[in-house]
Amino acid sequence: PITIEDAVPMAAVLSGQSLYRFTGGEPPSVSELERRYTAQVRGASPDGREEWLNLVVVLEPEGKPIGYVQATIPRDEGPAEIAWVIGEPWQGHGHATRAAQLLIEHLCGLGVTDLIAHIHPAHVASQTVARRLGMVPTDTVIDGETRWDLALP
Repeated sequence: PITIEDAVPMAAVLSGQSLYRFTGGEPPSVSELERRYTAQVRGASPDGREEWLNLVVVLEPEGKPIGYVQATIPRDEGPAEIAWVIGEPWQGHGHATRAAQLLIEHLCGLGVTDLIAHIHPAHVASQTVARRLGMVPTDTVIDGETRWDLALP
């Protein structure tokens, strides 16, 4: 699970400009990540309608942070939304797929049955991860991103 102390190493992990090509924005500062992580460690939205899982992806055996995975789980009905980000130096080695697979296994254990992800139509790497996870694209587009679905066993 992400902690406020992860802000310093994660600022370096998330510093690559190419990470924001499809989502917009800039690499976050340590103080921005501290603010963000302060909210995320609560584990739920302020109104209590969503549960949040925010997990640092670490490369073993040294435990070096290389990215994160996250899930937003509605407490009423509806699919959980997942996302993954791996820092530039570690991309292309299957880390996003493996981390997302572990997240999905955890979500299955929590009783989650449906997942979605929103992926920019030009973001081939994320589409590849989604396909490897068994997700399929839909015709739904929100803010320029295609919704991908996965029904869990």
